[in-house]
Amino acid sequence: MKICIFSRLTHFHRAYAPPVHGRLDKVFKDMGHDVTIITTALPDGTFGTKETDHATIHFLPNTTPSKLDDKFWRASAEVFDLLHSQEKFDVVLGRGAATWGFHIASKASKDVPTIAHEGTYPLWLNQLERRLPSKAAVLAAPIALMRLPFDRRYRECLLRAKVVVCNSLALSQALKRINWWNPPNTAYIPYGFDLRPWNVSAYDAPKEDPRRIVFVGRLTLDKGALDLIDILSRIKNKTAIIEAIGPVPDKLAKRLRSLAINKGVSDRFLISGPERNESLPTRLRGASAFVFPSTHPEGLSKSVMEAMAATLPVVAYRIAGMDALVKDGETGWLLPPGNTAEMAKHFDTLFSDTSLARKMGHAAREFLRTDFSTDAAAARWSDLLARVTT
Repeated sequence: MKICIFSRLTHFHRAYAPPVHGRLDKVFKDMGHDVTIITTALPDGTFGTKETDHATIHFLPNTTPSKLDDKFWRASAEVFDLLHSQEKFDVVLGRGAATWGFHIASKASKDVPTIAHEGTYPLWLNQLERRLPSKAAVLAAPIALMRLPFDRRYRECLLRAKVVVCNSLALSQALKRINWWNPPNTAYIPYGFDLRPWNVSAYDAPKEDPRRIVFVGRLTLDKGALDLIDILSRIKNKTAIIEAIGPVPDKLAKRLRSLAINKGVSDRFLISGPERNESLPTRLRGASAFVFPSTHPEGLSKSVMEAMAATLPVVAYRIAGMDALVKDGETGWLLPPGNTAEMAKHFDTLFSDTSLARKMGHAAREFLRTDFSTDAAAARWSDLLARVTT
């Protein structure tokens, strides 16, 4: 089967956090499919075609790197039609509004079925449910209508797709709630996580001392950047370190360092910067636990999955979809957003009870192995592709 993926960026644009096709192109290739990716120009503005192990990638000229706009939508439709005339595609896949140009400008849009793949819970809905939980169900409907002009292209892509694949049940249900007048056809397929680079024996060595807690992800306010320092200041074990691995804007980095000084933890709060995804198995070795104080509505957090692969217990905020990964009290703990004091207590518990930390970490990896295997994901995708293309 020939599959074309429309995407605003690739791992060549953002190596530290591969986007959706950075997982799916490998899944499809391993299933025996031929994968083509149509994307924006490279960060330096160059364009052309690259062959990788899993896909042929077309970087479009005269497009803005990593941005969906009229230039990309027009050019992506033109390139798709050219490639389709040479050898027909069986299905198109895209995220967000990436397939908008295909839907409105491609000559083949009525002949080639599309699949939308979504992985992020709507931010506005998450904020509403957090701040006004008792009124969220009533207010979501009118707010969704008010937002319609802003989300028009995105909603149209969802509705024109034969199916919208969501990486969490919470996201699948949310998309139906906020499009209640014309709900999309959704399906739940979680990411399949490849454990092969994460050799479990590498994480069985005694943990480092001082205790190292790690965070992986973009350092932003809604990812809990400020909470990381507050958590560290509340941990009783004053040898504990929190290492933040990921990109951070200069202005926020300066603010974080100033706050760390004020809280007296500047020597124990480390900002390591972005790390290539393939280097994380090595970087997480020796850590004691994983912290994820994000209020950003992840569908299914790959950072948390990576921590689980490294046999780390996870302490996170209870946000939409997180309970699909973290089994509270078994593989880690889930706490109300903002409860830094309880987070700190749980880390002290893990430091004082290393057998519990080890038990939780191995339970996390086993849960990942059984419930999020690549074979299980491939089987679900195989069934869905068959249904969409018949």
